[in-house]
Amino acid sequence: MDKEHWIENIMNSTTGITKVVPNDVLFLKIENKITNQNKVSAKTVWLVAASIAILLMLNITVIKLKSSQKSTQEIYLEDSLNKSHQLY
Repeated sequence: MDKEHWIENIMNSTTGITKVVPNDVLFLKIENKITNQNKVSAKTVWLVAASIAILLMLNITVIKLKSSQKSTQEIYLEDSLNKSHQLY
């Protein structure tokens, strides 16, 4: 019961508050700033997204190529350590 009374008090706490009326000049300035903001065109957003996707694909491709290719030093080291090319 006490919890319900507390909730009811919280819900009714804004009943006596009067609505604030903004200054007309200030309100017009805010509205003008909002409407005059520079907005990014959809074309620019798509171009940026496409360029990021291309860069990501290039990075993944380079990483895959680098990881799959052995350097000449690694090949020389493997050949010099195992001359007979036998596993055991």
